[in-house]
Amino acid sequence: MNTRDSKEILNLIKSLKEANAYLASSEEMSLELLEQVITNCLTASDNISQTLQTFGELDRYQAELTTYQSLLKDFLAAISQAGELAYPAQAIEASLTKLTTKLSAKHKKQVVFLPYKASMWDSLASIYEAASADPSCDAYVIPIPYFTKDEHGKLKDLHYEGNLFPKEVPITSWQDYPLAKKRPDIIYIHNPYDDGNIVTTVLPAFYTDKLKQYTDLLVYVPYFVTLRTQLPMDKKDEESDYSIAVPNGVRNADLVVVQDEIEKTGYRRAWSEFVKQNPTYSKELVQQIVNKTVALGSPKYDQLSKAMPKNYPLPKDWQEKIYRLDGSKKTVVFYNTTILDFNIHREKMLAKLIDVFNFFFSHQDEYTLIWRPHPLLLATIKSMNVKLTTSYQQLVEQFKAAQFGIYDDSPDFYLAYTYADAFYGDLSSMAELFRKLGRPVIQQLVDYSTAQIPAEFDYTLVEERLAKQEIIREYELPLAKVPSFLVTLDLRPTATNYHFGLDIHRYVMNLANS
Repeated sequence: MNTRDSKEILNLIKSLKEANAYLASSEEMSLELLEQVITNCLTASDNISQTLQTFGELDRYQAELTTYQSLLKDFLAAISQAGELAYPAQAIEASLTKLTTKLSAKHKKQVVFLPYKASMWDSLASIYEAASADPSCDAYVIPIPYFTKDEHGKLKDLHYEGNLFPKEVPITSWQDYPLAKKRPDIIYIHNPYDDGNIVTTVLPAFYTDKLKQYTDLLVYVPYFVTLRTQLPMDKKDEESDYSIAVPNGVRNADLVVVQDEIEKTGYRRAWSEFVKQNPTYSKELVQQIVNKTVALGSPKYDQLSKAMPKNYPLPKDWQEKIYRLDGSKKTVVFYNTTILDFNIHREKMLAKLIDVFNFFFSHQDEYTLIWRPHPLLLATIKSMNVKLTTSYQQLVEQFKAAQFGIYDDSPDFYLAYTYADAFYGDLSSMAELFRKLGRPVIQQLVDYSTAQIPAEFDYTLVEERLAKQEIIREYELPLAKVPSFLVTLDLRPTATNYHFGLDIHRYVMNLANS
């Protein structure tokens, strides 16, 4: 039962107190009117009982409600027989006061987290940690089932990833926590798309227009962070970058949390453009979006502090690939491939993958490649065409069979981050997070030959770029030069001390309590 529901019940009890005062002060009243008023009071108290039963909280208040109803029923029965009898106003007032006191006592806030992909849990994890440590909260993690779609946009396979979350996170089944009945105070989501995603959709019962009805505070925290690069970006690119700002979830949420003020400005720009292109929406909508968008950082940054060997011991099969027999460590390259780049380049991207894998296969004594494709990449390719899907799946199987690298589709990518010396691939949230670790982030270029080495290579220039945590293009630091470049660096783990999850939790709790 959330705060709003408690207030509704308290308002009803207030009406019962007013009725009690009315009955106590009325010296002359017909038996018919008396019966009518008492019957209305009993009906109202039954409604309170039913509401509390719905929320599973009737037992806590049953004694006071029973006392109140018994007093009214006994008085009504007695006066019908005796004719004139003193109305028990003080006893009824006392029972209602006890009920009010109990309901007014500070309740723990019900805080619900509704992730759908286990690999995206890091976008909510540190908020959950803050909420679960807060004695004024009861926090629940309820993974949502979702469908993948076929190439025609029709629902295909149902997925549920509740068993893939970290062992230390207690999972509540979505079937055991009916939101419409429980009505939590706060709901957090990281998927804002409802039915607007061409690749996946959560169950319609969890669309944001429904969730908004079940809670006082629906909070959207993006599952991604936007890469802050120093690469040139033209105006058109900037505008398209913020198409992520206009899905249903952003409009329906009561609060939207973004990583910084740059992102917030981007949301304003995106919604201004959206309203221009959709005249049925009012201009006031833009200001509404801006007013509820707050730049509080991203919990994804918080997780970087855990990317340490003590938190992520190497699995045996990884250790055998990363370390040589003499105990020395190979150069570990984290390879990221994204939906956007594959969607743009398609067959050219397949050719690039083959080129990359040939390079690492030929240099497997020196390198270990950890390949982590976007968790929805295969589903996206399947929505494109069958031929491309077959070619991609064959490439995945060939990579796994060749055993020169690690195919990482685990829910938690921070294991790979812990041991990776350099990031290589498509620019995304993954690159942004790796950049914060102070290690090289190299953007792959589809038309650039992976094994190519420029005639002139400037170590100093690359070191300067790295010191500024800038993105390095593939031709500026080709893969063949990465090992010799790394030996010039101090690659001890970069300490991070972010606490965005705690900040977000405190901000949201202040809103919920106001």
